[in-house]
Amino acid sequence: MAEALVSFFAIIDPLGSILVFHLFTQGFSQRDKLLAAVVAVTAAFVMLAGFSLGGNEVLDFLGIESSSFRVAAGLLLILPAYRLIMEGQPTTIDSASGDGPLEFALVPLATPLIAGPGALAATTSFSQTVGRETTIAAVSIVLLLTFAAFVAADWLFRLTGATLLRLMARIVGILLFAIAVDFVLDGVREFIDSTS
Repeated sequence: MAEALVSFFAIIDPLGSILVFHLFTQGFSQRDKLLAAVVAVTAAFVMLAGFSLGGNEVLDFLGIESSSFRVAAGLLLILPAYRLIMEGQPTTIDSASGDGPLEFALVPLATPLIAGPGALAATTSFSQTVGRETTIAAVSIVLLLTFAAFVAADWLFRLTGATLLRLMARIVGILLFAIAVDFVLDGVREFIDSTS
C-alpha cells in the first residue's frame, strides 16, 4: 500500500497541479472553481478505477505481456517527470485558460493532468502487482489530497508563492523519474525471467 501511495502521489502530483489549477482558474468564481475541482477529481477517479478493474483483461485480450506494459508505463512517466523537474509543473499552460469550468475540468485537468497516460498505465500495472483493492484505495487517497489542494489553491498560492510550489514540484519530479526507471527495470527483469 505504501509503495502504491507514494507512487501515485508522485504520478498524480497534487503539488504541481496546484499551479496549473490556480493559473487556469484565476478568472473563475469560487463556485466555478469548486465545480471544476469536483468534476476533475470525479472524472479522474472513474478513469483510474476503470483501468484498475479492467486494464488486465484488456491486456490479456490484446495479448500484451505485463512486462511490456510495465516498461511502457515507465516510459510514459518520463515526460511528466522531466517537465516537473525543468518547469516545476506537469504540463504547459496554454490556450485552455479560455475554457469554462466544465471544459477545463475534463481537459486538461482530469486528463491528461491527473489521469494521464502514465497514471492510467501505472494503475493497470499496480493492479497486477499489489491488487485492485489496494490500487483503488491508494488512488482514492491521493485524489482526495488533490481535491483538497485544488480547494485550497488560492490560499496555498498566497501562503507559499509560486517559487516554493515549483521547488516542491521539482522534488516530486525527481521521485517520479526514479519511479519511472523502476517500472522499466521491473518490466525488463520480468521479461528476462519469463524467457530464461
